Amino acid sequence: MVEQFLPYGLKHVLCTDISRDGTLAGSNVALYREICQRYPQIAFQASGGIGGLDDIAALRGSGVEGVIVGRALLEGKFSVEEAIACWQNG
Repeated sequence: MVEQFLPYGLKHVLCTDISRDGTLAGSNVALYREICQRYPQIAFQASGGIGGLDDIAALRGSGVEGVIVGRALLEGKFSVEEAIACWQNG
């Protein structure tokens, strides 16, 4: 689908691994690494599976530009400040 919209100037994509969405079981780092390598001109946001700060840290080297934390934040697994610090201080 990304290739379909590249000719129209696609720059940002929110990618949700729906098999992990809401599970708090960790994100699909391999998926995000693969798509970021395949489409380096696109700024990807990772979504699905974040359950703790370790999951955020695991995505730092994947190439994604941001992380959606959803349920983990709502359930108090960490604070907004902790999530931002984890992402920025990698």
